[in-house]
Amino acid sequence: MNDAKTLYNLRQKEEVLEKLKYNKFIFNGHFLIFITIMLGAFALGYSNWLKDIPQNINYRLIVSLVLSICSIFPMRTLFREADKLYLLPFEKHLSTYIKKAITYSYINRLYLPVVILVIGLPLFYQLLGSEFHLYITVMVLSFIFPILGLVIKWFWLKYGLEIWGVNVLLFIVFASGYYTTLKVGMLSGLLSIVILIALIILMENINRGTFYQWETLVSLEHNHKMNYYKFVNMFTDVKVLNERTVRRRYLDVFLKVPRSKKFNQDYMYKYLFVRSFARGKDAFFIVLRFLIIGLLLIWWIDQSVISAILGALIMYLLILQLSQFYKQQAYGLWPQVWPVSEHQVIKGYHQFLINMMLILGVILSIIYIVKFISTTYFVVVFFIVGWLTIDSSIKKIKKHQELLRD
Repeated sequence: MNDAKTLYNLRQKEEVLEKLKYNKFIFNGHFLIFITIMLGAFALGYSNWLKDIPQNINYRLIVSLVLSICSIFPMRTLFREADKLYLLPFEKHLSTYIKKAITYSYINRLYLPVVILVIGLPLFYQLLGSEFHLYITVMVLSFIFPILGLVIKWFWLKYGLEIWGVNVLLFIVFASGYYTTLKVGMLSGLLSIVILIALIILMENINRGTFYQWETLVSLEHNHKMNYYKFVNMFTDVKVLNERTVRRRYLDVFLKVPRSKKFNQDYMYKYLFVRSFARGKDAFFIVLRFLIIGLLLIWWIDQSVISAILGALIMYLLILQLSQFYKQQAYGLWPQVWPVSEHQVIKGYHQFLINMMLILGVILSIIYIVKFISTTYFVVVFFIVGWLTIDSSIKKIKKHQELLRD
């Protein structure tokens, strides 16, 4: 038991240190500024929205569904590939390891339902009035449901059942518990707890004498790890992550084979940068997510000046996110297959950024103009900020190349 506890503590320490190492690249100055302004913009729009809350919307059901999804925590065992061989004979001594794994999985994701509850607090304070104690009950349930769900998930995986099955089951129980508590009363939430405890007792009895499903457990942990690396790779290079490509047929229109007069080194890297972005597994979606969040906030806020500033900031951050493509192509295989001058590589990168700026600027401008038709002229700021950001990025690359030559 002590060896199992020591093993888990060691792996958890390695996990925390690795996250601290990568998080300093994620939560850098630019990203923190973006988050701060986004939160401020959301708070401003939310406060204005609360002054005149739209009626005939089932807010209880919406919050219950969102909170249920956020209350289904992933099981983090920190198992590794070699454990299928070396820990296999010691399964009966790993109960302490699993208990600590469940605790870590719980604490590691608890912030998510807390955020949802904090956002919903002012809304339900107005909606429930004298029955606000029901929302307090939901808060208590949001701390109880996830830990019980993790225990059920462990027994479910140990028995060899599919992970999606337990997620669906937990979602139904959580959603019904949250919704009936807000709609009916506190006893409904207590009934959901009884159901979850009964499931735990049932699954524990069924699992007596069963062995760990090592292939499933290691695979799930590996997937969690890779998903984290993919997210970090949007901000900095992760050596253990192999970039994958995906064909998106709806983007094929942007990847046509260049005409003969453009089939040369002058346009080679522009095409490679565009293709890397369109076929990339991760960067395409981080840009898309940032863009969608920005568009929603621009539409959400009723202040034209603040929306214009937010749009300019989004343009700035999106262009910065695309800076990783220079490293991927300039220091990759193609310069060795078809050697060209550094000037041609930088020129292709510059052309790629200009095209992306125009596309992003047009999308931001359309949403802004539809929302604030009287201040259309503010959209010029999006393109000015984009052009200045590109100019700064290109100058930094050229300076870096000069330093390398020295």
